[in-house]
Amino acid sequence: MKRVLRSQADFKSTLMRNQLTSLILHESITTTKAKSKNLIPYVNRFFARVKISDLNAKKLAHQTLFDKAAIVKTFDDVVKRTSKIGESYTKSFNLEARRGDSSPMVRVSLIDASKPETAKAETKKVAKKK
Repeated sequence: MKRVLRSQADFKSTLMRNQLTSLILHESITTTKAKSKNLIPYVNRFFARVKISDLNAKKLAHQTLFDKAAIVKTFDDVVKRTSKIGESYTKSFNLEARRGDSSPMVRVSLIDASKPETAKAETKKVAKKK
């Protein structure tokens, strides 16, 4: 079954680009479950293409990301940190439902390959919040 956020393709691409930019700048974002199911494959495809760090990768980053600070952070920090990772560059944790409309919420964050213990620590933090 195909996931549909909204019918306009330009809205969906702008939303994914905006969330990718925020994810790179802030290392983690909180979003709805439906948006995260579309965001995670988008992020994985982006980092798989940008991991090479050649001219085409830089062109793709300039076309995709909205902020120049995110472009710099992508090549200076995130790509070097995630170069050892295989296919998935993100992790997601389920959170409590949003108060206003009871929409299921998810925290999506980038994986840090240099710190394997961070995944365990973040899991404990999320479990304590519930």
